[in-house]
Amino acid sequence: MHRGIAVLAVAFVGVLGLAGCTDAAPEPTNSPRTYTYSIFDSGAEDIDTLPDAASDLFADLTQSMSRYAGDDNGTQVWAVRGIGTEGPQYCLVLVAYDMASTGCASRGGVGVSRGTPATYQLVPDGDPAPDGGVKLAENVYVVR
Repeated sequence: MHRGIAVLAVAFVGVLGLAGCTDAAPEPTNSPRTYTYSIFDSGAEDIDTLPDAASDLFADLTQSMSRYAGDDNGTQVWAVRGIGTEGPQYCLVLVAYDMASTGCASRGGVGVSRGTPATYQLVPDGDPAPDGGVKLAENVYVVR
């Protein structure tokens, strides 16, 4: 009888030991969303270079890259990606009559207006186009 109890006790200890070896469900991660913009996927061309009117706007960005998005009624639009003091920056540059303006964000969409009813928006991949937006280039819309 003692032998049966001893076998049962050993079996019970073995089961307890195996219970500690089972895989636990991984902890959920709350990693922030990664924003991508397809406009930067193509190689640079001469037209992608920012004009002199916008050259001082990005003194605080390193490793910057610009892509020409188009001309909208005399307002030229560029999307710019760079690294700032807070990390990645995504910007829109508007140049009209040799006057430049810009708007930047570290993530998500960016909107810039030149004091007109039009607003220019840089929208991340996968996000919907803005309501009433007309596509100027990949990721870039004008809203009137």
